[in-house]
Amino acid sequence: MATARKLPSGSWRIRVYSHTENGKKVYESFTAPTKYEAEKMASDWKADRTKQKRSGLTVKQALEGYITAKEGVLSPSTIRGYKKMKDNNYSFIEDKSLKKLTTEDLQLFVSNLSEKLSPKSVANIYGLLSAVIAFYMPETTFKVTLPHKVKKKLYSPSNEDIQLLYKEASPKLKKCIALGAYGGLRRGEISALTYGDLNGNTLSIDKDMVQNADGEWIVKQFPKTDDSMREIVLPDKVVELLGTGDPSERIVEYTNPGNITQCFTKLRNRLGIDIHFHLLRHFYASIGAVLGIPDNALAEFGGWSKGSKVMKATYQNNIKSMNEEYAEKMKNYFDDVIGG
Repeated sequence: MATARKLPSGSWRIRVYSHTENGKKVYESFTAPTKYEAEKMASDWKADRTKQKRSGLTVKQALEGYITAKEGVLSPSTIRGYKKMKDNNYSFIEDKSLKKLTTEDLQLFVSNLSEKLSPKSVANIYGLLSAVIAFYMPETTFKVTLPHKVKKKLYSPSNEDIQLLYKEASPKLKKCIALGAYGGLRRGEISALTYGDLNGNTLSIDKDMVQNADGEWIVKQFPKTDDSMREIVLPDKVVELLGTGDPSERIVEYTNPGNITQCFTKLRNRLGIDIHFHLLRHFYASIGAVLGIPDNALAEFGGWSKGSKVMKATYQNNIKSMNEEYAEKMKNYFDDVIGG
């Protein structure tokens, strides 16, 4: 909760978020002779308001309240995704009282979603609702059966696919393909790169380009996950391809990740190669496995989770000294693949 501030009059005032109306946040203000009294008034009001919310909120109101409460701690792209789900997927249940929800209500809701959406989408939509219920009614639990997830067969492009895409790409798209296939980067990471991130063959990945809640592309000063913050060693020919520039200059000329996807899709359609850009990371991981790179080292290079906390604390530390050798091995392989 916010802290009370002293006014010129000598009194203390504190403002507490109440709700959002017509897209604007509305606050309640409390003034008292002392800081303690002002903050106590605000705390008591907030406690009473929470009780009222729990008893009178509809599902839609609870979704809105939860999303607003999380805006300061979740990524802009996550908040944007939550808002999109809120607007499009809860009409079947949004007017029901949160407090009066039953397992039957939720199971019917899930079954209705399952008729038109994939199991993964249903799980995501119900997952948000579950988080909202836990937020407002932590003592309440429901047993709901979600649709069975169909395990997709993962596909990794062949060397021939990658070489053809690389050969036929425009100069600026070629940079993106090289960074995805030979460096394991995501589109957002590629879009956010500047020449200041490149030191010799070493590329530092510490930011990401994402869409905020309003759909605008912004550079977030930390990558997708904690594991995504990393340094990788690029092949000599990729470093040569990227060139040099001012430290603040973007390495890739595309405005945002969406532009990369559009241009890549046009190229792959023209060549008759049925893959999407993210599969370049599958290629990177597959080649690493073929070369015998240990999973933990490969996970570090690609910014994937390295598994349990126990593995991070023991096994990862034991192999860390070997990562330089593995990175060099991958770098040399990709230099050979790219050719002259």
